[in-house]
Amino acid sequence: MKFKEGWKNRILIVDDQEDIHEVFEQILKPTLRKSSTDDLAKAFGSEIEEDFLPEFQILHAHSGNEAYSIIEKSIQNKNPIALAYIDIRMPPGWDGIQTTRKIREIDRNIEIVLMTAHSDKTLSEIIKDMDLLHKLLYISKPFKRREEIQQMTISLVEKWNEEIELEDKTRQIEISKKRLEAVLDSTQDSVAMFDVSGKLLFANKWYTDIFDLPEKNIHDIPADELRKKIRKCFQEPEIFDKTEKKALVDTSEDIVELKSPKNMILYQFVSPVSDESNSINGYITVYRDVSKEIEIDQMKSEVLRLRAELEEEYSFGNIIGKSKKMNQVYTLMKQAIQSDITVLIRGESGTGKELVAKSIHFNSSRKSGPFVAVNCAAIPDTLIESELFGHEKGSFTGASARRIGKFEQANTGTILLDEIGEMHPNLQATLLRVLQEREIQRVGGTNTIPVDVRVIASTNKDLEEAMKDGEFREDLFYRIAAFPIILPPLRERIEDIPLLAEKFLSRASEKSNKSINFISKDALQILMSYDWPGNVRELENMINRAVLLENSEVLQVSSLPHEIRSIQKQIFISDEEEEEPVIEKIPTLEEMEKQAILRALKATGDNIRQAAKILGINRATVYRKLDKYDLAGRR
Repeated sequence: MKFKEGWKNRILIVDDQEDIHEVFEQILKPTLRKSSTDDLAKAFGSEIEEDFLPEFQILHAHSGNEAYSIIEKSIQNKNPIALAYIDIRMPPGWDGIQTTRKIREIDRNIEIVLMTAHSDKTLSEIIKDMDLLHKLLYISKPFKRREEIQQMTISLVEKWNEEIELEDKTRQIEISKKRLEAVLDSTQDSVAMFDVSGKLLFANKWYTDIFDLPEKNIHDIPADELRKKIRKCFQEPEIFDKTEKKALVDTSEDIVELKSPKNMILYQFVSPVSDESNSINGYITVYRDVSKEIEIDQMKSEVLRLRAELEEEYSFGNIIGKSKKMNQVYTLMKQAIQSDITVLIRGESGTGKELVAKSIHFNSSRKSGPFVAVNCAAIPDTLIESELFGHEKGSFTGASARRIGKFEQANTGTILLDEIGEMHPNLQATLLRVLQEREIQRVGGTNTIPVDVRVIASTNKDLEEAMKDGEFREDLFYRIAAFPIILPPLRERIEDIPLLAEKFLSRASEKSNKSINFISKDALQILMSYDWPGNVRELENMINRAVLLENSEVLQVSSLPHEIRSIQKQIFISDEEEEEPVIEKIPTLEEMEKQAILRALKATGDNIRQAAKILGINRATVYRKLDKYDLAGRR
């Protein structure tokens, strides 16, 4: 006979008499035996057959202390003992009962058989306060039948191994369960399983969290009570009812909303669960918080909307102007967007250099990349290099962490170097190298970092004069001026002033919730006569201010700044200012009307609608006046 593979067969004999050890060696040694029908043997199993004894590993101890040490060591070596035969009387030291109690403290699985030839204690005294009685037997010495010991030993060793196997399986199941729970907890999905009656079988911590359920004793909550508690959490409880009815029939998916314990939007998945015979024995429910995903989708939509608005705002159509000089600018911009050539935008302050740079970017192949603007004049010389190229931690006083520079931020997009003429000559050499090599090096760093950036520079400075004075590198100038675009000042395109003013008026009126739709002809004439040293920016700021002050639906002269209104005296000479009226110099009303129409048409580029607004009359009247004064060719 052989035990199952992997089973332990170690036996410990604990007795102070050497002859007892010899008896066990003889009894448990495998030999050929005839079958037995002994009643006690039958009680432990089937009839004993020839050569029935398996191989046992027999260990010996002559005292309780020695037995304790042997068992302790076997546990440490992970080679436990299955069965111990322990004599009750072992003077001096621990007796068998004390030894048993001590051994139980370190090994609660071992099978123990107490032995005695004569005892001064009754059986009730022996087992008093003794735990694990199902692992304790009591026999008398001398042994009447060796077969009894043999069958008892086989049965107890088998019992010990089977219990260990069961314990291992239980432990493995528990470990697997804990692993499964850990996996389900780590998914951050709420998972629960119910039987066909709706009783909860399993729920991970996320499930208990979203429905505010107790983590302990949750399985003891009656199914109806649990169902009511969960149902109350839904914004639309009828969806829960509908899903529950389908749970044991078919898989379903839905988007649901919780109102408590906190508002959440959840993806719900419910599916029946079948056993090996394909019989449905329950259902599983999974909830996933998609609130953030929906929020992210909304943010993506908002980003796309804003990007579309940016592209619209910086489209060429939003750069206002129909003058000849502006048409030349449009032509150059359309050519610039067809490649990554470096562009130099030149013009006075306020002419819209950054607007042109953004328009080039958002209409080019790089529009999905970032647009980064750097005002070289606004950053101290000591910080401009760090601002442009970044720095490493500790590279200078105050550099407490690594910082990414503007060139890295603009990677795959466009960088605008505004007011480049103000850049320090020492940094100009570094910038030249970056433009040539298309790679940067952080301040304090040793590694070069490739950058894919389109460069647009702008300036209101005379760079040619700066080169003569040694303030600007000639080689850098020719690098950035590969494709120059010159923006004309507003005084050189006065015909664009009505268009610009109307645009700014509409925008300012909308922001201030006012319905100012027109600019009076006197106010517009003043605007067209002003020199505009601040260019388009000054015009926009002036219109914004005037809209806040205006109380009527037409922007009047009185809402314009005092320094602008003073121009009115130069345009309209009052009678009080003339010492002697000169009748022959005063034009007729028809001549004045004709000149007013001609000036309005010139100012608007022959735009009848705009001219009518300036003159304060409707378009039909303008057409009639054109016919009256033989100006029909201006239509």
